[in-house]
Amino acid sequence: MATKLEIELTSQLDNDSWTWRAAGARSPKGTVAAGLLYDGAKIGDVAKAEVSMGLDGIEILAVAAPSTKKQADNRIELLGSSSDEPLVTVSLKKKGRPNRGGPRDTAERPRRGADRGRPGQNPRDRRAGATPDNGDRPSGSTRTTHNRTGNTERRRPNRPEPKRLHPKEIHRREVLASLLPEHRPIGEALMRGGLPAVRSAIAEQNAKALAAGEPETPVDATLKIAEDILPRLRIATWLDRAEAAMEIANEISLKDLRSILAAADRSAKNQQVTELVGALTEVLTSRAGIETDRWQREVAEALQENRLVRALRLAAKLPDPSAKLPTELTQRLVSACNEEMTAQTPSDRWMVLIDAVAQSPIRRQVHPSGLPSDATPELIEFAKENAGRIPSLAALTGVSVPPPPRPEILAKVPRTSRPAKHTTTTDDA
Repeated sequence: MATKLEIELTSQLDNDSWTWRAAGARSPKGTVAAGLLYDGAKIGDVAKAEVSMGLDGIEILAVAAPSTKKQADNRIELLGSSSDEPLVTVSLKKKGRPNRGGPRDTAERPRRGADRGRPGQNPRDRRAGATPDNGDRPSGSTRTTHNRTGNTERRRPNRPEPKRLHPKEIHRREVLASLLPEHRPIGEALMRGGLPAVRSAIAEQNAKALAAGEPETPVDATLKIAEDILPRLRIATWLDRAEAAMEIANEISLKDLRSILAAADRSAKNQQVTELVGALTEVLTSRAGIETDRWQREVAEALQENRLVRALRLAAKLPDPSAKLPTELTQRLVSACNEEMTAQTPSDRWMVLIDAVAQSPIRRQVHPSGLPSDATPELIEFAKENAGRIPSLAALTGVSVPPPPRPEILAKVPRTSRPAKHTTTTDDA
């Protein structure tokens, strides 16, 4: 079953994956695919993850970005009573001689500045979270983001978040019910944590038996029973996840669909597994095509509206690993970047364009004509930092770019296992 766990990112591996461990502890620990992480992830981040306690250990399903701490604004919050009476009253004596035989005329008026809030604001509104400087923000207001140059870019409304996968335990309970009564505790331990959980349970039970002077549980025989039950539980676990995904196949993320299909045991001779693999593959192919078409359409619309930065931001967000921009749209995007990244463009606009191009899939095809003649030191430094991602900036800034690394797969293959060069051999006489 899916559960929540706080994890800490410890390092980044070469195969587009990260290592993690439980926040504040040495274990549990493992690896997580880079595609499941949020933008801007870095070593030392502590984030909340949705994990599945599987038979082979802990599997991370999704990782949420850590929430930013709200900075103190150094304001003093005034907490008042629920009444509308002024906090301070002042009685002023009227000028002139007082009337004899009667009370003196007094005038009561609230002191200026007694209520530290805005005019007409009740102290209860301040406790409710109203901001004294900007006022209450309407719930339907458009959110804005500020880039490093100070410009404000308007965001479009976010799309609805995909649904989370909550598998049931129907097939796993059926496997447990089919076991012998004395084997069910072994199956329950396998459901909790796989073979490591069975070994821990055996060690704990033997420790108690040794203290009580009772015979210990045979380790090898128990593990042999667990290994016989494990394949059935693996298939049952996958069926529970696949059926839960099939119910909301059009609403969960494509990453979840791909992870379920990747975990399918296609060698198992199970009719249910074969049918669900075919159905989920068809849904994944259909949805990937729809998402790719919509993505390409949004990039083309932003480019048609002369919103180059937005088009580059959209081009960097691939809806599917296999998604690509059409050749015609790629050429239009590259031409628009080359036309705007010229010496006549201001430095602040250059920095925005460099940041957007560096994250886009066309970063190696862009060739600016030249930096501004009055380029600021910040722009020169920022261009040097991104020369590795945009090779054409190296010639403009005088930076030598190292050659690209070897392919990842070839780099991992030991030299002894690579095919040897053809050599001439002679047979022994």
